[in-house]
This record gives sequence, structure tokens and C-alpha cells, in this order.
Amino acid sequence: MMKIYEINFSDKYDVCGIDFEACRLISKASDYDMMFHLGGRKKKNWWPRIMERFNDKPKLGDYISKLDCDVIILEKKAIDKLRPIMGNIEVLPLKCPFGDYWAINVLDMLQCIDYQKSEFELLSNKVRHGRPDIMYFRKYQFIKDKIQGYNLFKIIDGPKGPIFVNDIFVDEVKKHGITGFQFDLKWQE
Repeated sequence: MMKIYEINFSDKYDVCGIDFEACRLISKASDYDMMFHLGGRKKKNWWPRIMERFNDKPKLGDYISKLDCDVIILEKKAIDKLRPIMGNIEVLPLKCPFGDYWAINVLDMLQCIDYQKSEFELLSNKVRHGRPDIMYFRKYQFIKDKIQGYNLFKIIDGPKGPIFVNDIFVDEVKKHGITGFQFDLKWQE
């Protein structure tokens, strides 16, 4: 049985975010431009964002961000353990005074949704690139053949939206004791 989960952040751990004040000292970028907005494309002209803890919780996990839906921020040792199963990713440096954390840009963008069986809210009645213009999904129906072999991916309908993983990814996280993740089941066959 195949299962697909959306990555979320466990509320047992502290989160981090961009330290906009510190970043302004090294970049003239606007606050909006400082944000990640990775969108599944390789980043040219990337500069390491300075990160800060929000201090909601006393401890940090290995995964520390729910900042933007399409960003995974992981400690280096967790990246090393998960790298063999992560597929097509880009590892981007960050400046974190509280640890060795890096941003993960997921580059595997799949057109894998069965629109007839999924439930979603339309942004408009327009069709873009042969697909409905979707605002958000209430229920996902994945096409199994199109997600086979991808342990970590995003969907083309939401390049700046959620990151999905399969059982293999979840099992590796558990096996290595990597903390901070919460996996929300979105589909199973």
C-alpha cells in the first residue's frame, strides 16, 4: 500500500524564520525578496539568509521551519542521512547562529493529480497549461504511476505550495531519529 504525506512542522519544537533586520544590513533586498519563494526552480544569485529562532519552544528539531510551505530547513547531519533518498534537490546555505541548518529546494515538480477524483477550489475558471487554475485542494487523488519512485516532490499545480513525501521518506526519518517533522496523510492506495 502506497501512502503520500504532506510535510508539516511538529509543534513540539521551536521554529526559525528570516531575521529581516540582520539581512537588511547585508542586502538592499525588500522583505518580500528576502523570503524564500523557491517554487521548484534552481536559485541563481542565492545569498544565505540570516535566520533567527522564534523561541516558542525550548528545543530545536532537525527540521525547523514551516515558514513558507515550499521550504525545508534541515540540520546538516539530517541532510546527510536523508540525501540518498531525497531525489532532485538543491541545498542552499543559511546563516544560523543556533546551528548548522540549510534550506532544501525541492526540484522534482510532478504533474500527477487526477483532477476528476480530486476535490479543489478554483481560483478562476481559466485553464492554464491544460490544467484547472486551482486555489487549494480539499482532497488529493494522485496518479500512482506518476509518483512512483519519487520520495520527495511538489506538484506542478502548487510550485510554492506543500511538499509531499512517501512512506520511504517517512521511514528514513523515523529510522534515523530525525526530529521536527509532522507527516499528514493526504492519500493512500
